Amino acid sequence: MVTKVRTYGTSGGSLKCREPNSEDLTAKVVGDFGKWQLNISLLMALLKLPLAWYQLNIIFMAPPQDFWCAKPDSFSNYSEEEWRSLCSPDVEEHPCLIYDPDILVTAPNMDRSLIPLVACTKFIYDQSLFRRTIISDWNLVCTKHWLIHLTQCVMMWGVVVGGILFGIVADKYGRKIPLVVGLVVQTIASYIVSVIPWYWSFLTVWFVLALASGGIGIISFVVCMEVVSGKYRTTIPILYQLPFGLGSAVMASLAYWLRDWRKLEFALATFSSLFLLYWFWIPESPRWLLATGQTEKAIEILREAAKKNGRNYDPIYLKLLVGKLKPQISKGPGFLAFFKSKNMRAKTLLLSVSWFCTGLSFYTFAQYIGLIGGNIFLAVALSGIISAIGAMSSAFVITKTGRKTTVGIYQLLTAICFVMLLVVPKDLYVNNWPRLLFAGIGFAGMAGSIPALYLFSGELFPTIGRNVGVSGVTTFARIASMIAPAVVSLESFAANLPVILLTIVSFIQMIVLLPLPETKDTPLPNTLRQAEQF
Repeated sequence: MVTKVRTYGTSGGSLKCREPNSEDLTAKVVGDFGKWQLNISLLMALLKLPLAWYQLNIIFMAPPQDFWCAKPDSFSNYSEEEWRSLCSPDVEEHPCLIYDPDILVTAPNMDRSLIPLVACTKFIYDQSLFRRTIISDWNLVCTKHWLIHLTQCVMMWGVVVGGILFGIVADKYGRKIPLVVGLVVQTIASYIVSVIPWYWSFLTVWFVLALASGGIGIISFVVCMEVVSGKYRTTIPILYQLPFGLGSAVMASLAYWLRDWRKLEFALATFSSLFLLYWFWIPESPRWLLATGQTEKAIEILREAAKKNGRNYDPIYLKLLVGKLKPQISKGPGFLAFFKSKNMRAKTLLLSVSWFCTGLSFYTFAQYIGLIGGNIFLAVALSGIISAIGAMSSAFVITKTGRKTTVGIYQLLTAICFVMLLVVPKDLYVNNWPRLLFAGIGFAGMAGSIPALYLFSGELFPTIGRNVGVSGVTTFARIASMIAPAVVSLESFAANLPVILLTIVSFIQMIVLLPLPETKDTPLPNTLRQAEQF
């Protein structure tokens, strides 16, 4: 039996799954989908919860927080409001610079234009909403404000690198062991992050946590893809994304209750530790075992899976089927190979731009949610729940209208919501409920377009290079996520400037989608030549 290499990928890395060309042995034995596949798919999907917690945690680690310069002892006769009014230049919202207090204390009525400005050396933080943040712990304001952006950049860079490293390890040592190792590292690193007192040490452990998050993301996705067959390989990758939105809702609930980033991190670490039970709950991927010649282990797992699905196979017949497998590794093209031909170059560039815009929109808006107005906890929770609904509806829409159309519909919905956020002013309604509603629907649009775009991207690349192609273009989403904090900071220069930029980006997404062909009900290309002609 001739074999081929089917590869799957996420934005972080790649894993190979070799399977028969004419017959999928695993599907033949256990079926396309049953109780066994459902159990594993649910377990893998639940791992999207901690992925949301750590990749979006910056929302509650460094939320918008008012601060002012601490009052010197020499101004003890002044109230806090009098001191702030006295020392702060009118041109500054936050007093990174103040009038020289040594002069103010002797001449409080002196013409301010004659008093030099000096840097504030100690700050007081508003604790009415959050008792402790990384901003207040390490004074990440004024000249240190950029460290907030660096924190999120380190997280997203670690996710990319972790996906690549864990992908390589999982190809060599299997899916289960690297996945559990990632879960162990994630739990331990999260506990350490919750107590570590120094910023740069925190950032180092934060990167290790990100590596684990990236590895868990890719391995869990591939395991989902490897246990299902047939039509379920269209719906499972979309439904797999659902818990991500629910994860942000859970995180918002915990943040509302705890109001302290260290306690929140400790709580998330505790919840993450429950996933260590996966060592007892999930089997090794039988596809990987068959691909690496570990037939006895594969047969044992397949027999248990078939039994759970109500399918019985004679052990001798099963061994006979496995014995016919003679894996043959084939090497696909590298990512740069797609730039050598005109048609594939155009599709690869358009997909790269689309994924960049997708990453920029999602991660910028996720961090901007606290500036929309109203209750930040309600905004994040509502957006998470609605985004889960958006991803669920995408699984239905994509089977009816096609991949390209589905992506376009949800991107248009997102763009309309951004426009409405610009139209509806802040503080006009109680709790800014219309803005929160549009924000939630906008998240639903993004949550619906991302899995559809992922599937659409995979079908535009040839089978022999699908993993490389999809991994390559989706990496641009991670790159965009690294600059998302800088885009959010544009709000300090002009109100609604980040939303204006996101609105423009959303329409760019729809424009770059137009030249791409629809892939619904069309034969997928197997070779680079077929993909060029598609």
